[in-house]
Amino acid sequence: MKYTGINLIRELSLAFGPSGCEDAVRALITEQIQGECDSYTVDKAGNLIAVVKGQGPDYDERNPRRLMLSAHMDEVGFMVTAITEEGYLKFATVGGIDPRVLCGRHVLVGDDKHQIHGVIASKAIHLQTPEERAKTTPIRNMYIDIGAKDAEDAKKYVSVGDYAVFDSEFVIFGKDQTRMKGKALDDRAGCAVLIEVMRELRRAACHMPFDVYFAFTTCEEVGISGANVAAFGIAPDTAIILEATAVNDLPGAGRNFVSKQGEGGTLSLCDRGTVYDMGFIDYARQTAEQNGLKCQIKQAFTGGTDAAHIQRSLTGVRVLGLSLPTRYIHSASNVALCEDFEQTRKLVAAMIRNWKLD
Repeated sequence: MKYTGINLIRELSLAFGPSGCEDAVRALITEQIQGECDSYTVDKAGNLIAVVKGQGPDYDERNPRRLMLSAHMDEVGFMVTAITEEGYLKFATVGGIDPRVLCGRHVLVGDDKHQIHGVIASKAIHLQTPEERAKTTPIRNMYIDIGAKDAEDAKKYVSVGDYAVFDSEFVIFGKDQTRMKGKALDDRAGCAVLIEVMRELRRAACHMPFDVYFAFTTCEEVGISGANVAAFGIAPDTAIILEATAVNDLPGAGRNFVSKQGEGGTLSLCDRGTVYDMGFIDYARQTAEQNGLKCQIKQAFTGGTDAAHIQRSLTGVRVLGLSLPTRYIHSASNVALCEDFEQTRKLVAAMIRNWKLD
């Protein structure tokens, strides 16, 4: 079944896909892009790469220019490291997760084909010492409770090395149903942008003077991104990296907003891994203005994305980072504005349709 818009984001959000276990997400995306591209492949790093070929008088068939659009499929999660005699699961985090958001959270434990329910557990507050109450419970003192009576029972369902992800409903909420809440909007919303843009280009028969490669990448959240492998295989001239970025608009945040919801996609100037191409940024801003779209500049040099891997591949790639402003990323309840997603999608499509970047 083909999904569009918010329904597409919902299905992607709910898919089980921590770093290194993106199979279910890749299968869903493959289903969604059937008939929407000229070809697609899966490389040895697990990246799904689809191509929409260029056409028109300025298209060089023998040596076409290449634009890469990239979004990562993986989400933050957990990995089972041991099973206790009592049947509890010890675990480590896969990607950056704040331990303060974990206790009592519902999770799904298993792999891409089969999962069981569990709850992240720790000592109840009634049993903690005053010193323990004053501190965040460390991950090493947490467990996942799957309802097993002992280790032998637990091992019928779970093995060391199995994954877990947040089990979180996808909900549309807020005044006039304007916001979405779910896990893994970082970066399944980016994947949804790629799918929707691919469909638009294919159906509009745009005369692009270059080939567009849509790279759905692996393992971004653990820093060993498949985007590096994808970029070497594609050899792009330019690349747009679709991501999610933080929103610090809680009461008391002052002017340190990072990005604002309701202002469209967020363009990065610099982060921990990349100094972005200013000419590319100017082109994005001009395209937004000419098409009546919103975009904004990220107000902090924080984090890092697949852009670092792509920019430094081969002889170098001009990169643009465009992110969806998202509250509470790397938690069970990411929150984004539906209109920001639409503005981001429209901006990417407009940049490709009216390409003026050398």
